[in-house]
Amino acid sequence: MRGHAFDSGKGSAELFELSRRAASLLAAVFIMIALLFSTLLPERTVSVYAALAGHIALGSACPSPTPSADPLLSVRLADVDRDVDRDVFVRLAGILPTPAPVERTSGPVILVYHTHDTEAYRESPGEEYEETGSCRTEDNEYNVYAVGEELCRILREEYGIESIHADEKHEKPLITTAYSRSLETARRYLEQYPTLKMFIDLHRDGVPDTGFEDDFVTVDGKECARMMFVVGTGKSGKSSQTAPDESPDTQNDMPDFESNYALALDLTEKLLSINGRFMRNIRVKSGKYNQQLSSMSMLVEIGHNANTLTQAKNSAAYLARAIAEVCFNKNEQ
Repeated sequence: MRGHAFDSGKGSAELFELSRRAASLLAAVFIMIALLFSTLLPERTVSVYAALAGHIALGSACPSPTPSADPLLSVRLADVDRDVDRDVFVRLAGILPTPAPVERTSGPVILVYHTHDTEAYRESPGEEYEETGSCRTEDNEYNVYAVGEELCRILREEYGIESIHADEKHEKPLITTAYSRSLETARRYLEQYPTLKMFIDLHRDGVPDTGFEDDFVTVDGKECARMMFVVGTGKSGKSSQTAPDESPDTQNDMPDFESNYALALDLTEKLLSINGRFMRNIRVKSGKYNQQLSSMSMLVEIGHNANTLTQAKNSAAYLARAIAEVCFNKNEQ
């Protein structure tokens, strides 16, 4: 975590900031070396450079339990997918957490919505539901909508942050085109409420059916699902990794992935300061994931299908706290 050893005065804080910037620069140099030789050296050798660069910029990692293709390298609490443009690695390595508080305004500033609206959690006593798919339900009392509702309630009631929760459905008729429909939904809300600044697409992750029931953290005596941010670079030109190819006129509508990554990094570090296992590494992918909506667009995975709904709701409270403190300069209530 940042700053714990440098609280004694302004000079120490400045020294700490300089050391962080130097680490990021050194990481970028190692990454460039790795990329330069990536076509000449075996992949295993390149990964050594990458791992060293990632270690310098990152410190410690919180890897995802989700089975996936190995990332090419890790940079500052982030795993970068292999199909992400290589120049992105260098740009990410130079980004530091830079909190930019949202300006106060009259009107809603946060929209919470769900591209995959039927994603649900492991059934537990009192949280049984009628399945409409494997660990999925259209009952909004038991799927990710319930978690989003809790997030918005806490933002409004405990922190005074005006938030809207969209209840539109997006998975049908085809889940691979769900992002296109959820993008239309978010844009309709933005047209209706031009004060919106932050867009949160709330999901839950997926893991194998067994072996992950104990993958949670205990905070203030409560079991909480671990979380992860996904950042899309948009370099593939597709709305998501599984989406069909999009028309050429959508290629210019690109996410500000550097700003979105900085936001995800800010929030990840804040939540890790609460519990060192609260967050998994940020996942950087080549799709857009609707993050062209604003420079404060995020996709957050709150838990996975082996977590319970209660664990996910408990985590939503800490996500709300992190957003309030990092983005709105509001102290813990």
